[in-house]
Amino acid sequence: MSFRYAFPLAALLAGLAAPASAHVVLSQPIFEAGQNYAAFFKIEHGCNGSPTIALRVQIPDGVTVLDTPAKPGWTLTGERTQGRVSAVTWRGQLDAKTADQFGLLLKLPAGEGPLYFPAVQQCEKGEMSWTETPAAGRPWGDLKRPAVKLQLTAAKTPPSYMAGSIMIEQPWSAATPGGATTAGVYATIMNHGDTADTLLGGTSPVAGKFEIHQMTKTDGVISMRTVSGGIAIPPGAMVNLGPLAAYHVMLSGLKGPLKTGTHIPATLNFAKAGNVQVQIEIEPIGSRGPAGAGAMPGMAHP
Repeated sequence: MSFRYAFPLAALLAGLAAPASAHVVLSQPIFEAGQNYAAFFKIEHGCNGSPTIALRVQIPDGVTVLDTPAKPGWTLTGERTQGRVSAVTWRGQLDAKTADQFGLLLKLPAGEGPLYFPAVQQCEKGEMSWTETPAAGRPWGDLKRPAVKLQLTAAKTPPSYMAGSIMIEQPWSAATPGGATTAGVYATIMNHGDTADTLLGGTSPVAGKFEIHQMTKTDGVISMRTVSGGIAIPPGAMVNLGPLAAYHVMLSGLKGPLKTGTHIPATLNFAKAGNVQVQIEIEPIGSRGPAGAGAMPGMAHP
């Protein structure tokens, strides 16, 4: 994978909330649901004085592996189940008394609650399986060989979505009054790859049409026209779809009003990244951004 990601320093410094006996833990064990997450699996020491030579981590259902950063001195392989990465294994050597971290970039599921990453630490002599998950009503901290735990909390940060080298951040729309038949959809799209891609269009079950529009201004009136052929997204570039930007998405033939505080599903179609499923957050009527910052200027279709 080609996505480049700078793991935050906070992930390295966050405190650990794990059983005292655990050898494998997450450096940041609490995180918002639905977000991209830099997961650092920390090995605290070897197996009874024997050096660690491999770490296998199982990826729970609902979690997507976005990137597998290179780790000097180690090789990383992935296992796939039904098209998704279901486990990863690092192979190398780590002194028995030395702690180290192994990083992945993950996309977390939307729901709150615990996620468990069963891990097996293989050493030159023996191995340690950290694979136990708690039964109902039993504390995770009481387990003898607990699986690595990540606690998902309610999301406060607008979500982002990843497909190949394309990242889509903060898709949103403004609420519509009853009887409205159209709504604009906005987002920021970034290409982290080495080749260009194109946003071709998309669909949403809440509307009859999903079209890319270009905006122009004549005599103070903003007009829109449908774009054929899509929007090119050059490598390393960012394209802003916004109320005042050159492009946005227009939903027409709405099947009902868009209500503040809800979200609607949509699929964006890219020439290379393929189809990307997103959730569009609905902000108050007249919002100019995800936080809602004033009214949009008047628009007119030609």
